Amino acid sequence: MWILLLLAALSVAAWLILYRFIRPLESIQEDIQRLSSGNFQLPALGTESSTYQVTAQHIRKIAERLRALDEQTVEGGLSLRGILSGMKEGIVIASREKRITLVNESLEAFFPAAKSHVGRSVLEVFRRHEIEQAVSSTLTDGSKRDLSLIFEFPQQSGPVIQKHFDIHISPMSRDSEELPQAALIVFQEVTAIRTLEAARREFVANVSHEFRTPVSVINGYVETLLDGATEDPEMTTVSLRAIHRNVQRLSLLLEDLLTISSMESKGRRLYFSRVNLRKVAERVIENLESGGATRTADFQIEWSETAVFAEVDEHRIEQVYWNLLTNAIRHGESNAPLIQLNARLEREWVEISITDNGTGIPLEDQAHIFERFYRVHKHRARDAGGTGLGLSIVKNIILAHGGQISLRSTPGEGATFIIRLPVSQKETSPAK
Repeated sequence: MWILLLLAALSVAAWLILYRFIRPLESIQEDIQRLSSGNFQLPALGTESSTYQVTAQHIRKIAERLRALDEQTVEGGLSLRGILSGMKEGIVIASREKRITLVNESLEAFFPAAKSHVGRSVLEVFRRHEIEQAVSSTLTDGSKRDLSLIFEFPQQSGPVIQKHFDIHISPMSRDSEELPQAALIVFQEVTAIRTLEAARREFVANVSHEFRTPVSVINGYVETLLDGATEDPEMTTVSLRAIHRNVQRLSLLLEDLLTISSMESKGRRLYFSRVNLRKVAERVIENLESGGATRTADFQIEWSETAVFAEVDEHRIEQVYWNLLTNAIRHGESNAPLIQLNARLEREWVEISITDNGTGIPLEDQAHIFERFYRVHKHRARDAGGTGLGLSIVKNIILAHGGQISLRSTPGEGATFIIRLPVSQKETSPAK
């Protein structure tokens, strides 16, 4: 009997220990395992009381806080990734060991690589000691630094491309820490800005050079007249003719500069109408012949009847003809310039070619022939009254019409300029 009572008491004690201590402890262990695995959604507590009830409640409060913190972290991470991916600047974060820990999409586009940039050293990725040294200095003294560097990017086909970057390096540290724990590197591509600055400087220098010569000549002859040359009729005539000639040159230069400016401006206006392209060309040739500027040039015209009309700005196309024909005469064979005009229709495009019988254009000059103030035969062009802007004006006018212009020349065999104009200014397929 006592044995049965003892067994019963032991059974009750075992049940109490199981359900009040062991099971709740196992449940707490399961909750902790869920937390450690990143699962912050814990099951609700049962209604039964246990020795570890308070502990289980505290664990659930911790889980709630961890879940809220995790959501904030995810939202913050998405926001950060969104901000970084939307930036045009390349962003790099480098650790104190100068190893990259984060980059954005723009940086990867600037510096494409077969493997990830993350985990590699700054020097390994960018291969520039200037950046590596600047990052080291910033991590040492906590000061910001700025660099301007040019990077070369080899291409599978074609020349090496140069890109200009302004690079800003800033320290990253917590408020309680004196030394930076990382460095923020911002790459800003400024190739277009640098190119425009170089073009502006070159343009100003070229304009100054072009103006200097005629102004100096005018000033010299005016001083001659002021010094008493007016008493010599012959010298007075020579001086006035020289002044008049150089004033005309300045006027032509100013007119060409204004044309370039108007054609390159965003607010340029063209007045399109259905124009007989052949009649415009013949009118320009007639004006050249009547003005005595043709040096007995022989013009040969082959114009397809299907390529006569196009929707263009007549005044601007007349400028194109004038510049190309005077250029062909100037550089044609000195004794008997032969100028050939050919026109044909190619689908919705009128293709007009103007060919001279001169010495042609050297291969090294052909890539620059449409640049402002560029001259192949510098002295000859200037002596003939050229400003070096004619072909640049032609290119801008043709592009404004939605067309194309190209050059075909073999040294010693003359040069051919080919312009393609859309028949209509309505939607057309791109010129090839």
